[in-house]
Amino acid sequence: MLHPAQIDHKSAFHSTTTSNLLVTRIARSVTHLTAPPVLSIPVYIFLETLYDPQHEGTGWKVTLALFFGAVAPAIAVLLLKALKLVSDVHIMERTQRTLPYCIAIASFGLGTLTLWLLYGWGMMSALLACCTLNTLTVMLINLRWKISAHATGVSGSIAACLLIVGWRAWPLLGLLALVAWARIYLRAHTPGQVVSGSLLGFSFTVTLLTLCGSLI
Repeated sequence: MLHPAQIDHKSAFHSTTTSNLLVTRIARSVTHLTAPPVLSIPVYIFLETLYDPQHEGTGWKVTLALFFGAVAPAIAVLLLKALKLVSDVHIMERTQRTLPYCIAIASFGLGTLTLWLLYGWGMMSALLACCTLNTLTVMLINLRWKISAHATGVSGSIAACLLIVGWRAWPLLGLLALVAWARIYLRAHTPGQVVSGSLLGFSFTVTLLTLCGSLI
């Protein structure tokens, strides 16, 4: 028969393990839902709808932006995983990230050019241009240091929302804090890598969209 102290110890251990599993699942869910291709879906639709209340060509603009900015890069990662060129869809291994980044940069750049040729300079082409520049910078840094692409993508999206919506978008910073916690908790990044990604995405997006403001 087990001593009461042993029963309490096992019960506490089981409770702690269950709690840790739950927290891990939450962190992974946050990571999945805020992956750049997933996050871009509501962000692109929301910003294009606000930018063009007349909805002139909105459907096609958003469709093209999502294809080049989300669908094509996501399919590329899935193919690379199938070919065993990357170990997982979030590409945890730093040295495996260069090829997916190159493909994403090419897709973002082609999307920017396509939207510009078809519709002129606008919100969707400007956002894809931001994605191109941000991803290029992240890729170059990643050659030596694993900066957080999740933090870069989320902070860039928040920056774009702040520029278009104004102070009402400030609560979105809570999402950035949640993403930062998830990436650090899962040991995917260090605090420094998350903070650096956040600053890069925010500052680059604000700068580029501000410079392009006269064209949008």
